[in-house]
Amino acid sequence: MMLESKHFEARIKEIHNYGTSRKPQLTVRISASLFFGETADELHGALTDSGLISRDTIPFEVVSNFRGSSDGGPFYRARVLYDGEEREYIVAARDTGGVLRTRIRYEPIVSPKELRLVHPAEFRRYNIKVLEWELHNYRHYFMLFVSSKRFESFDIFVKPTAEGTSVEVELAESELKEFRLPCDWYVERLPFKGLKEHMQRLLNARRAGSEQKKMP
Repeated sequence: MMLESKHFEARIKEIHNYGTSRKPQLTVRISASLFFGETADELHGALTDSGLISRDTIPFEVVSNFRGSSDGGPFYRARVLYDGEEREYIVAARDTGGVLRTRIRYEPIVSPKELRLVHPAEFRRYNIKVLEWELHNYRHYFMLFVSSKRFESFDIFVKPTAEGTSVEVELAESELKEFRLPCDWYVERLPFKGLKEHMQRLLNARRAGSEQKKMP
C-alpha cells in the first residue's frame, strides 16, 4: 500500500563525479522531508510490510562491512510502548574487527535485554507500539589491491508532531557508473506515493543543467 504525504520536499545535497565523463564514478546524495497524517506506529507497520524494516536492514546476526551509520549510529532506535511503559529500544552495531580491515564485522547488540529476541519487524505480534523511530544503514565496500570508496548510506527519522508525523529521509551512494537515484533497493521499498518520481525529476533536471553548461 502506498502512503500519500500531506507535504513533501526533496533536495539534492551532492552530485560529484570523481571519475571522467567517459567512465563516471558519481557520488549522489538526496534528502527528502515528508509529513503524514498517519502515526509513527502506522508508518512503522507500512514499512514493515514493504520490506524496509526487516532483517536485511536491521540484522540480528554478525554482518560484514555493514553498520548503522557512517558516524557510529545504531542500526535502529525507537521509543516504544511495551507492557504499558515507554522504553528505548536500540539495535547497536559493535565493531568486532576483521581480516586486513577489508571485512570488518559488526555484531548487533539489542537493548533492553528483555526485548533482545524481538525483532522490530515483529513488534505488532508482541503488541509493541512504536512512538518514534529511526533506521540507519551504511554499507561500505573494500577491494583488495584496488582503491575504492564505494558505499551506500540510508537514513530515515520518523517523529510525531502536534498534527501528524514528520519523516526525514537521506539516500547516498558513491561510485555510481550512471546518473541515477542512489540506493535503489531502498527507494523501491519506500511506500511513499510520488516520492521516487519527484526525486528522479530533480536528478534529471540537475543532469540537464550540467550538460547544458558544458555546451559551447
